[in-house]
Amino acid sequence: MHAGALLNGLSRLRGLAWLKCGLAALLYGALVCGASAQPAVPAPDSGRFVALILPGKSKALRPATEAIKSGVLAAARAHGGADALPVRIFETGDAEEETLSMFNLAKSQGAAVVIGPLTRSAVNYLADSADFSIPVLALNSFDEATLRRPKLYSFGLSIELEVQQIVRLMRNRQVAAPAVLVSPGPLSARMAQAFAEAWSEGGGAVPVQIEVKQPRAEAAALQAKLKGADAVFFASDGRRASLLRPYLPAALPCYATSQITVGRAVPVDLSGVNYVEMPWLAEPDTPEYAVYGRHRSPSGDIERLFALGVDAWRLADALAGGRSVTDLEGLTGRLTLSSDGTVVRELAPRVATVRHAVPPSSQAASGTAER
Repeated sequence: MHAGALLNGLSRLRGLAWLKCGLAALLYGALVCGASAQPAVPAPDSGRFVALILPGKSKALRPATEAIKSGVLAAARAHGGADALPVRIFETGDAEEETLSMFNLAKSQGAAVVIGPLTRSAVNYLADSADFSIPVLALNSFDEATLRRPKLYSFGLSIELEVQQIVRLMRNRQVAAPAVLVSPGPLSARMAQAFAEAWSEGGGAVPVQIEVKQPRAEAAALQAKLKGADAVFFASDGRRASLLRPYLPAALPCYATSQITVGRAVPVDLSGVNYVEMPWLAEPDTPEYAVYGRHRSPSGDIERLFALGVDAWRLADALAGGRSVTDLEGLTGRLTLSSDGTVVRELAPRVATVRHAVPPSSQAASGTAER
Protein backbone atom coordinates (compact mmCIF):
# COMPACT_ATOMS: atom_id res chain seq x y z
CA MET A 1 0.00 0.00 0.00
CA HIS A 2 1.42 3.36 -0.98
CA ALA A 3 2.44 5.41 2.08
CA GLY A 4 1.05 8.58 0.54
CA ALA A 5 -2.43 7.09 0.34
CA LEU A 6 -2.21 6.13 4.00
CA LEU A 7 -1.15 9.63 4.99
CA ASN A 8 -4.01 11.20 3.05
CA GLY A 9 -6.52 8.96 4.77
CA LEU A 10 -5.13 9.45 8.24
CA SER A 11 -5.00 13.22 7.84
CA ARG A 12 -8.74 13.24 8.53
CA LEU A 13 -8.05 12.13 12.11
CA ARG A 14 -7.22 15.65 13.27
CA GLY A 15 -7.40 14.59 16.91
CA LEU A 16 -5.07 11.62 16.34
CA ALA A 17 -1.86 12.65 14.63
CA TRP A 18 0.07 9.69 15.94
CA LEU A 19 0.24 7.25 13.04
CA LYS A 20 3.49 7.54 11.08
CA CYS A 21 3.09 6.46 7.46
CA GLY A 22 5.56 3.58 7.22
CA LEU A 23 4.67 1.91 10.50
CA ALA A 24 0.93 2.14 9.92
CA ALA A 25 1.33 0.69 6.42
CA LEU A 26 2.67 -2.51 7.95
CA LEU A 27 -0.73 -3.12 9.48
CA TYR A 28 -2.67 -3.04 6.24
CA GLY A 29 -4.75 -6.13 5.79
CA ALA A 30 -4.76 -6.93 9.51
CA LEU A 31 -8.51 -6.35 9.80
CA VAL A 32 -11.08 -8.20 7.70
CA CYS A 33 -13.72 -5.81 6.41
CA GLY A 34 -17.34 -6.52 7.17
CA ALA A 35 -20.40 -5.22 5.41
CA SER A 36 -22.59 -5.21 8.50
CA ALA A 37 -22.50 -5.12 12.28
CA GLN A 38 -20.40 -7.96 13.70
CA PRO A 39 -20.35 -9.07 17.36
CA ALA A 40 -16.74 -9.21 18.59
CA VAL A 41 -17.82 -10.61 21.95
CA PRO A 42 -20.86 -12.94 21.78
CA ALA A 43 -24.01 -11.18 22.91
CA PRO A 44 -27.56 -12.38 23.34
CA ASP A 45 -30.10 -11.36 20.74
CA SER A 46 -31.78 -9.18 23.33
CA GLY A 47 -30.11 -7.27 26.13
CA ARG A 48 -27.88 -4.28 26.68
CA PHE A 49 -24.36 -4.04 25.23
CA VAL A 50 -21.50 -1.67 24.44
CA ALA A 51 -21.56 -0.65 20.77
CA LEU A 52 -18.18 0.10 19.21
CA ILE A 53 -18.63 2.09 15.98
CA LEU A 54 -15.42 2.39 13.95
CA PRO A 55 -14.54 2.89 10.24
CA GLY A 56 -13.18 -0.63 9.85
CA LYS A 57 -14.17 -0.76 6.18
CA SER A 58 -11.96 2.24 5.40
CA LYS A 59 -8.58 1.00 4.16
CA ALA A 60 -6.79 4.18 5.17
CA LEU A 61 -8.19 4.18 8.70
CA ARG A 62 -7.98 0.46 9.29
CA PRO A 63 -4.70 0.51 11.28
CA ALA A 64 -6.19 3.00 13.72
CA THR A 65 -9.46 1.09 14.06
CA GLU A 66 -7.68 -2.22 14.58
CA ALA A 67 -5.52 -0.81 17.38
CA ILE A 68 -8.48 0.84 19.12
CA LYS A 69 -10.63 -2.27 18.76
CA SER A 70 -7.87 -4.40 20.30
CA GLY A 71 -7.72 -2.03 23.26
CA VAL A 72 -11.48 -2.03 23.81
CA LEU A 73 -11.67 -5.82 23.74
CA ALA A 74 -8.62 -6.19 25.98
CA ALA A 75 -10.21 -3.90 28.56
CA ALA A 76 -13.49 -5.82 28.38
CA ARG A 77 -11.65 -9.06 29.10
CA ALA A 78 -9.47 -7.57 31.83
CA HIS A 79 -12.01 -5.42 33.68
CA GLY A 80 -15.39 -6.81 32.74
CA GLY A 81 -16.88 -9.02 35.42
CA ALA A 82 -19.74 -11.44 35.12
CA ASP A 83 -22.23 -8.57 34.96
CA ALA A 84 -20.27 -6.48 32.45
CA LEU A 85 -21.95 -5.53 29.20
CA PRO A 86 -20.66 -7.40 26.13
CA VAL A 87 -19.04 -5.50 23.27
CA ARG A 88 -20.43 -5.53 19.74
CA ILE A 89 -18.62 -3.98 16.79
CA PHE A 90 -20.37 -1.96 14.08
CA GLU A 91 -18.10 -1.23 11.14
CA THR A 92 -18.54 1.66 8.72
CA GLY A 93 -16.75 3.01 5.68
CA ASP A 94 -15.75 6.60 5.01
CA ALA A 95 -19.27 8.03 4.56
CA GLU A 96 -20.69 9.85 7.57
CA GLU A 97 -24.17 8.55 6.67
CA GLU A 98 -22.99 5.03 7.45
CA THR A 99 -22.07 6.13 10.96
CA LEU A 100 -25.59 7.38 11.57
CA SER A 101 -27.07 4.16 10.17
CA MET A 102 -24.88 1.99 12.41
CA PHE A 103 -25.68 4.21 15.39
CA ASN A 104 -29.41 3.80 14.85
CA LEU A 105 -28.99 0.07 14.31
CA ALA A 106 -27.02 -0.29 17.53
CA LYS A 107 -29.71 1.59 19.48
CA SER A 108 -32.47 -0.52 18.00
CA GLN A 109 -30.65 -3.69 19.05
CA GLY A 110 -30.28 -2.56 22.67
CA ALA A 111 -27.02 -0.63 22.95
CA ALA A 112 -26.57 0.93 26.38
CA VAL A 113 -23.60 3.09 25.40
CA VAL A 114 -21.66 3.82 22.21
CA ILE A 115 -17.90 4.16 21.73
CA GLY A 116 -17.17 6.15 18.57
CA PRO A 117 -17.24 7.55 15.97
CA LEU A 118 -13.54 8.14 15.26
CA THR A 119 -13.21 10.95 12.72
CA ARG A 120 -14.18 14.48 13.60
CA SER A 121 -16.42 14.81 10.54
CA ALA A 122 -18.37 11.72 11.63
CA VAL A 123 -18.64 13.07 15.18
CA ASN A 124 -20.08 16.36 13.90
CA TYR A 125 -22.46 14.59 11.51
CA LEU A 126 -23.77 12.43 14.33
CA ALA A 127 -24.09 15.45 16.62
CA ASP A 128 -26.21 17.21 13.98
CA SER A 129 -28.42 14.25 13.09
CA ALA A 130 -28.74 11.66 15.86
CA ASP A 131 -31.12 11.21 18.77
CA PHE A 132 -28.91 10.91 21.86
CA SER A 133 -31.00 8.80 24.16
CA ILE A 134 -27.89 6.84 25.26
CA PRO A 135 -24.35 8.02 26.13
CA VAL A 136 -21.94 8.38 23.19
CA LEU A 137 -18.19 8.55 23.77
CA ALA A 138 -16.70 10.08 20.61
CA LEU A 139 -13.04 9.25 20.01
CA ASN A 140 -12.07 12.71 18.84
CA SER A 141 -12.14 16.24 20.14
CA PHE A 142 -14.94 18.72 19.64
CA ASP A 143 -14.39 21.82 17.53
CA GLU A 144 -16.29 25.04 16.87
CA ALA A 145 -18.59 23.21 14.43
CA THR A 146 -19.61 20.49 16.90
CA LEU A 147 -23.18 20.77 18.13
CA ARG A 148 -22.97 20.03 21.84
CA ARG A 149 -25.58 17.50 22.85
CA PRO A 150 -26.53 15.98 26.19
CA LYS A 151 -24.95 12.52 26.51
CA LEU A 152 -22.35 13.27 23.80
CA TYR A 153 -18.83 13.06 25.25
CA SER A 154 -15.39 13.62 23.75
CA PHE A 155 -12.28 11.54 24.44
CA GLY A 156 -9.20 11.89 22.24
CA LEU A 157 -5.46 12.41 22.11
CA SER A 158 -5.44 16.16 21.53
CA ILE A 159 -2.01 17.69 20.92
CA GLU A 160 -3.36 21.07 22.01
CA LEU A 161 -4.15 19.74 25.50
CA GLU A 162 -0.61 18.41 25.80
CA VAL A 163 0.78 21.82 24.84
CA GLN A 164 -1.39 23.46 27.49
CA GLN A 165 0.04 21.12 30.11
CA ILE A 166 3.58 21.98 29.02
CA VAL A 167 2.78 25.68 29.35
CA ARG A 168 1.52 25.15 32.91
CA LEU A 169 4.65 23.17 33.73
CA MET A 170 6.92 25.92 32.39
CA ARG A 171 5.07 28.61 34.33
CA ASN A 172 5.27 26.56 37.52
CA ARG A 173 9.03 26.43 36.97
CA GLN A 174 9.20 30.22 36.60
CA VAL A 175 9.92 30.31 32.87
CA ALA A 176 9.34 33.90 31.75
CA ALA A 177 10.66 34.20 28.18
CA PRO A 178 10.23 30.97 26.20
CA ALA A 179 11.21 30.54 22.58
CA VAL A 180 9.21 28.24 20.31
CA LEU A 181 11.20 26.32 17.69
CA VAL A 182 8.97 25.63 14.70
CA SER A 183 9.66 23.00 12.04
CA PRO A 184 8.04 22.70 8.61
CA GLY A 185 4.66 20.97 8.56
CA PRO A 186 1.06 21.48 9.72
CA LEU A 187 1.41 19.64 13.04
CA SER A 188 4.34 21.81 14.09
CA ALA A 189 2.33 24.92 13.17
CA ARG A 190 -0.59 23.70 15.30
CA MET A 191 1.66 23.08 18.28
CA ALA A 192 3.23 26.51 17.92
CA GLN A 193 -0.18 28.20 17.70
CA ALA A 194 -1.47 26.25 20.70
CA PHE A 195 1.58 27.27 22.71
CA ALA A 196 1.21 30.95 21.82
CA GLU A 197 -2.49 30.93 22.74
CA ALA A 198 -1.96 29.10 26.04
CA TRP A 199 0.95 31.33 27.01
CA SER A 200 -0.93 34.52 26.20
CA GLU A 201 -3.98 33.37 28.17
CA GLY A 202 -1.74 33.22 31.24
CA GLY A 203 -0.98 36.90 30.92
CA GLY A 204 2.39 36.69 29.21
CA ALA A 205 3.58 38.35 26.04
CA VAL A 206 3.38 36.34 22.85
CA PRO A 207 6.50 34.14 22.86
CA VAL A 208 9.04 34.44 20.08
CA GLN A 209 8.66 31.81 17.36
CA ILE A 210 11.72 30.72 15.41
CA GLU A 211 11.25 28.66 12.27
CA VAL A 212 14.22 26.45 11.48
CA LYS A 213 14.41 24.47 8.25
CA GLN A 214 18.12 23.58 8.15
CA PRO A 215 19.57 23.53 11.68
CA ARG A 216 23.24 23.25 10.73
CA ALA A 217 23.15 26.04 8.15
CA GLU A 218 21.05 28.29 10.40
CA ALA A 219 22.90 27.55 13.66
CA ALA A 220 24.49 30.99 14.11
CA ALA A 221 21.25 32.82 13.35
CA LEU A 222 19.35 30.49 15.69
CA GLN A 223 21.68 31.14 18.62
CA ALA A 224 21.43 34.88 18.05
CA LYS A 225 17.62 34.73 18.10
CA LEU A 226 17.69 32.73 21.34
CA LYS A 227 19.41 35.51 23.28
CA GLY A 228 17.11 36.50 26.11
CA ALA A 229 15.16 33.23 26.06
CA ASP A 230 15.15 31.25 29.31
CA ALA A 231 13.64 28.06 27.86
CA VAL A 232 12.80 26.40 24.54
CA PHE A 233 9.69 24.56 23.41
CA PHE A 234 10.08 22.09 20.53
CA ALA A 235 7.01 22.39 18.32
CA SER A 236 8.16 19.35 16.37
CA ASP A 237 8.56 15.60 16.36
CA GLY A 238 11.53 13.71 17.77
CA ARG A 239 13.53 13.51 14.58
CA ARG A 240 13.45 17.22 13.92
CA ALA A 241 13.95 18.14 17.58
CA SER A 242 17.04 15.90 17.75
CA LEU A 243 18.51 17.76 14.76
CA LEU A 244 17.96 21.10 16.52
CA ARG A 245 19.17 20.19 20.01
CA PRO A 246 22.96 20.14 19.32
CA TYR A 247 22.83 23.79 18.24
CA LEU A 248 21.14 25.06 21.41
CA PRO A 249 22.95 26.43 24.48
CA ALA A 250 23.67 23.47 26.76
CA ALA A 251 22.20 25.17 29.83
CA LEU A 252 18.93 26.19 28.16
CA PRO A 253 15.99 24.12 29.52
CA CYS A 254 14.03 22.34 26.78
CA TYR A 255 10.38 21.24 26.73
CA ALA A 256 8.29 19.19 24.31
CA THR A 257 5.14 17.11 23.90
CA SER A 258 5.01 13.34 23.54
CA GLN A 259 5.69 13.86 19.83
CA ILE A 260 9.43 13.75 20.60
CA THR A 261 9.27 9.99 21.01
CA VAL A 262 10.42 7.90 18.05
CA GLY A 263 8.88 4.45 18.09
CA ARG A 264 8.66 3.84 21.83
CA ALA A 265 11.79 5.77 22.85
CA VAL A 266 13.32 9.24 22.75
CA PRO A 267 16.24 10.12 20.45
CA VAL A 268 19.52 10.19 22.39
CA ASP A 269 20.15 13.86 21.50
CA LEU A 270 17.01 14.75 23.46
CA SER A 271 18.18 13.33 26.78
CA GLY A 272 17.24 15.80 29.52
CA VAL A 273 14.28 17.30 27.64
CA ASN A 274 11.14 17.83 29.73
CA TYR A 275 8.06 16.32 28.11
CA VAL A 276 4.75 14.59 28.82
CA GLU A 277 3.78 11.05 27.91
CA MET A 278 0.97 8.62 28.65
CA PRO A 279 1.69 5.99 31.34
CA TRP A 280 1.25 3.06 28.90
CA LEU A 281 4.38 4.21 27.04
CA ALA A 282 6.27 5.99 29.82
CA GLU A 283 5.98 3.09 32.28
CA PRO A 284 5.70 -0.03 30.07
CA ASP A 285 6.96 -2.40 32.77
CA THR A 286 4.14 -1.62 35.21
CA PRO A 287 3.07 -5.04 36.59
CA GLU A 288 -0.63 -4.21 36.40
CA TYR A 289 -0.40 -3.93 32.62
CA ALA A 290 0.14 -7.67 32.27
CA VAL A 291 -3.62 -8.12 32.60
CA TYR A 292 -4.08 -6.89 29.03
CA GLY A 293 -1.93 -9.67 27.54
CA ARG A 294 -0.58 -7.20 24.99
CA HIS A 295 2.28 -8.11 22.64
CA ARG A 296 3.46 -4.57 22.03
CA SER A 297 3.97 -3.15 18.59
CA PRO A 298 7.30 -1.39 17.87
CA SER A 299 5.18 1.64 16.97
CA GLY A 300 4.45 4.02 19.80
CA ASP A 301 1.67 5.45 17.67
CA ILE A 302 -0.17 2.15 17.48
CA GLU A 303 0.30 1.65 21.21
CA ARG A 304 -1.23 5.05 21.93
CA LEU A 305 -4.33 4.03 20.03
CA PHE A 306 -4.46 0.69 21.86
CA ALA A 307 -4.33 2.61 25.16
CA LEU A 308 -7.08 4.92 23.87
CA GLY A 309 -9.25 1.85 23.30
CA VAL A 310 -8.62 0.45 26.78
CA ASP A 311 -9.53 3.71 28.46
CA ALA A 312 -12.52 4.22 26.16
CA TRP A 313 -14.02 0.95 27.40
CA ARG A 314 -13.49 1.94 31.04
CA LEU A 315 -15.11 5.32 30.46
CA ALA A 316 -18.01 3.79 28.53
CA ASP A 317 -18.56 1.27 31.32
CA ALA A 318 -18.83 4.13 33.80
CA LEU A 319 -21.22 6.07 31.55
CA ALA A 320 -23.44 3.05 31.04
CA GLY A 321 -23.62 2.57 34.80
CA GLY A 322 -24.33 6.25 35.50
CA ARG A 323 -21.07 6.67 37.44
CA SER A 324 -19.03 9.86 37.52
CA VAL A 325 -15.42 9.82 36.32
CA THR A 326 -12.87 11.73 38.42
CA ASP A 327 -9.12 11.07 38.52
CA LEU A 328 -9.41 7.70 36.82
CA GLU A 329 -5.88 6.31 36.45
CA GLY A 330 -5.91 5.21 32.82
CA LEU A 331 -3.34 4.05 30.32
CA THR A 332 -3.54 7.41 28.53
CA GLY A 333 -3.29 9.52 31.70
CA ARG A 334 -5.39 10.60 34.67
CA LEU A 335 -8.91 11.04 33.33
CA THR A 336 -11.73 13.29 34.52
CA LEU A 337 -15.06 13.86 32.79
CA SER A 338 -15.69 17.60 32.85
CA SER A 339 -19.06 19.32 32.91
CA ASP A 340 -18.84 20.23 29.20
CA GLY A 341 -18.65 16.58 28.16
CA THR A 342 -14.91 16.54 27.49
CA VAL A 343 -12.66 13.94 29.08
CA VAL A 344 -9.67 15.83 30.47
CA ARG A 345 -6.44 13.82 30.21
CA GLU A 346 -3.68 14.85 32.61
CA LEU A 347 -0.17 13.59 31.90
CA ALA A 348 2.70 13.51 34.38
CA PRO A 349 5.88 15.41 33.42
CA ARG A 350 8.85 13.30 32.37
CA VAL A 351 12.53 13.89 31.71
CA ALA A 352 14.02 12.06 28.75
CA THR A 353 16.92 9.85 29.82
CA VAL A 354 19.58 7.94 27.92
CA ARG A 355 18.06 4.67 29.14
CA HIS A 356 14.91 5.48 27.17
CA ALA A 357 16.72 6.96 24.17
CA VAL A 358 17.42 5.70 20.68
CA PRO A 359 20.40 6.70 18.52
CA PRO A 360 19.70 9.06 15.63
CA SER A 361 20.49 6.32 13.08
CA SER A 362 17.44 4.31 14.18
CA GLN A 363 14.93 7.12 13.99
CA ALA A 364 11.89 6.71 11.79
CA ALA A 365 10.89 8.83 8.81
CA SER A 366 9.48 12.22 9.64
CA GLY A 367 6.12 11.90 7.88
CA THR A 368 3.34 12.50 10.38
CA ALA A 369 -0.43 12.40 9.94
CA GLU A 370 -2.23 15.53 11.09
CA ARG A 371 -3.77 15.04 14.47
